[in-house]
Amino acid sequence: AVKLDGQDNGQSVEVSSGDRITITLEGNPTTGYSWELSGFDAAVVEPVGEPDFKSDSKMLGSGGIYTFTLKALAPGTTAVKLVYHRSWEDAEPEEVFEVTLNVK
Repeated sequence: AVKLDGQDNGQSVEVSSGDRITITLEGNPTTGYSWELSGFDAAVVEPVGEPDFKSDSKMLGSGGIYTFTLKALAPGTTAVKLVYHRSWEDAEPEEVFEVTLNVK
């Protein structure tokens, strides 16, 4: 399994066909913002299950970690883009996370 986080933003990562890739990003849903998968090549990778969110603490309004899981399906190259935004707002995302996956 390949684990990526916010520090990997903008990187190019080599993975093997069949690998699971997890991307963990910090966020705070109580602000109305959430991370969303916004772009990838479905021939090369596919999302596995729903994104998971775990809160840092029991306190109301606390942030936490979003985890996205992808599976490498076939050799190829794809950009995987996630945006941190309020889904109802027609505005530029607060943050963008993008990595290039080179599947061997």
